[in-house]
Amino acid sequence: MKVLIAASLGILSASVGVSSVSAAGFNLDVTSSENCLSPNGCTTGVAHTVTIDFNSNLGAPSTGFAQYSPNGTTQLFTGSQSGLSATPFKNTTPYLSLPTNKSAVISFGGLVDYFGLYWGSVDTYNSVEFKKGGVSLATFGGQQIANLVQSKFNLPSPQFASWTSNFTNVYVDFFAGSEAKQFDTVVLKSTGIAFETDNHAYRAVKPVPVPGMVLGVIAAAGAFAAKRKKAAKA
Repeated sequence: MKVLIAASLGILSASVGVSSVSAAGFNLDVTSSENCLSPNGCTTGVAHTVTIDFNSNLGAPSTGFAQYSPNGTTQLFTGSQSGLSATPFKNTTPYLSLPTNKSAVISFGGLVDYFGLYWGSVDTYNSVEFKKGGVSLATFGGQQIANLVQSKFNLPSPQFASWTSNFTNVYVDFFAGSEAKQFDTVVLKSTGIAFETDNHAYRAVKPVPVPGMVLGVIAAAGAFAAKRKKAAKA
């Protein structure tokens, strides 16, 4: 596992397309893999994010701000294995794969307002669920992602399952549309073979100072200014 801090500003734009779509209080966007490069494939273009890319082969992190709790057999793969997993297009590094009827829970140490992932060979039986305090906020399945890709890139129909298509291997951005939709848990699920993802990214919500803390800072600043003024008169 390797953690990276995104230095880019804004969201990487696709070569063609429309603005992101809103659903269930979230804003979603997709980027085709047309301009993504080997060996990592697609990565986030959102600023102030942390990316987990699994490249060290140590598995998904179980400590730190983002902790992964696999349910069943969650595995890291490099390359494709027939009947088990298909590597996301243009990705030759380790990636996370969920087999049939398995899930992986990502628990954050605080609220998060963005999550992104490189979704390989989108399938209808893949899903991403967002929770806060154990309560489900929204769930997005492969059909919804394929519909968004179709709309954004003016495709004749939703595309699924291809290992080597720019439109079935896409980077998906999920933004909480309001404070009420900020989340602390992401659940990846698959009811078929398989759910392949990489380059997970998240953005933690910066804590807002409580009123007492704000008043304390103001009081301290006032006392410091008064002390400087008194010293200047001496």
